[in-house]
Amino acid sequence: MNAIYPTLEACFPRSGEYRNGHGGGALRESAAPFNHFPYRERHLQCLWADPRNRPAELSTSEGETVTVEHPGDWNLEAGPDFLNAALLIGKERRRVVGDLEIHIHPNGWKQHGHADDPRYENVRFHVVYFQGAEIPGLIQIPLQDPLSTDPKFSFENIDLTAFPYSIPTGEFPLLGMDPDRKTHLLEAAGEERLRLKAERLALAMQTKEPEQVLWEELLAALGYKNNKTPFRRLATLLPLARLKARANSPDEAYALLLGLSGLLPKNPDPKWTPETKTFIRQVWDFWWKQPEKLQEPALDKASWTLAGIRPANHPVRRLMAAAHYAFPPLQLVNRFTLLTQFPANHWQTHIGWKTRCAPTALVGQTRANAIVTNILVPFRAATGSTEPNLDKLPVEPSNSIIRQTAFTLFGPDHSAKVYRSALARQGLIQIFHDYLITHRLDELKQRF
Repeated sequence: MNAIYPTLEACFPRSGEYRNGHGGGALRESAAPFNHFPYRERHLQCLWADPRNRPAELSTSEGETVTVEHPGDWNLEAGPDFLNAALLIGKERRRVVGDLEIHIHPNGWKQHGHADDPRYENVRFHVVYFQGAEIPGLIQIPLQDPLSTDPKFSFENIDLTAFPYSIPTGEFPLLGMDPDRKTHLLEAAGEERLRLKAERLALAMQTKEPEQVLWEELLAALGYKNNKTPFRRLATLLPLARLKARANSPDEAYALLLGLSGLLPKNPDPKWTPETKTFIRQVWDFWWKQPEKLQEPALDKASWTLAGIRPANHPVRRLMAAAHYAFPPLQLVNRFTLLTQFPANHWQTHIGWKTRCAPTALVGQTRANAIVTNILVPFRAATGSTEPNLDKLPVEPSNSIIRQTAFTLFGPDHSAKVYRSALARQGLIQIFHDYLITHRLDELKQRF
């Protein structure tokens, strides 16, 4: 990992300016170079709050079993992360109640000055990612080992905005900053966002082939928010190498993906055209011939979020796009060059049986742009390819996070020209996660 760090710094040269702040200083914990956890403490907070992600089998650093009776009340104000948690500890299941604090490393307790802060005097539990020296008086619960043994878990599946947070208002800490300096800061933050993505990909490549890492990221991107988790699960159930060994065309790849997804329809719809009925019959003919060992881990329909999904974003449509990603002319081995082209005419297909409209591009330009910026550019950096041209990144549409962050930083009368570049918009998203939902606006103003 350390070998590629200079490469990432070269690809994203202004990222260090953002991490260090205007006057330099120590890096933030979440941005420490290759500390093997390129995520945020908020990822751990969201994990702890959600029983779907929190490991079922936990133990203290001393090996005592831990059962979560109540994870605590998420504290959106200053002080411990969760209040009034109740855990059952050890074989005797002794009930311990108190506040709970979360850090990536155990020494975060000392670094953040909690020992001398009266707001933390009722903390009984210290949830950390990495095992380390215990804090006297606290029950330490490390997460790395139980998470590493769960093949279904991925930090990439956690939507940080889907959990409680509050946004401070009325401060406008960067209101008086020069417009050019605002843009420079935002673009530096944008480079840091892409560098962190590249770091995560490089970390994944320590245990997986680069093409498989890219395959998982592409499928997760096709799932967008609602179906990101099942798409990523599908990519691990059917690795790219295995798919290409069993399929000789996009249609055969689609049959494998659709069969494993649990979304392959069992009965024809009377409204389908004869061409569609023939196609689905061909899909079934290919799928049922597959060995039982391949079919056993299939997902089911309940794994997917289908209510309210637009036809163009329906998983059965996006899975056809995934099938084409694996075959010419958009081979994954070509990585960046061909995948950034997304020729619209290539996506014309007879798979119109879920759209009720004429076939159109399986991947819209907006989603294609998001894939280029958030996956292909970081992937290119993580694999040590030629440095990406960040000035030519496609500009993604504004969203609620971008607008909220711009308003919070610059006030209601700011000029949108400050963040019209793709990097600047990425930077607003980075600042949102680093400073807004963590209530660190005072620190932001001091640093910049």
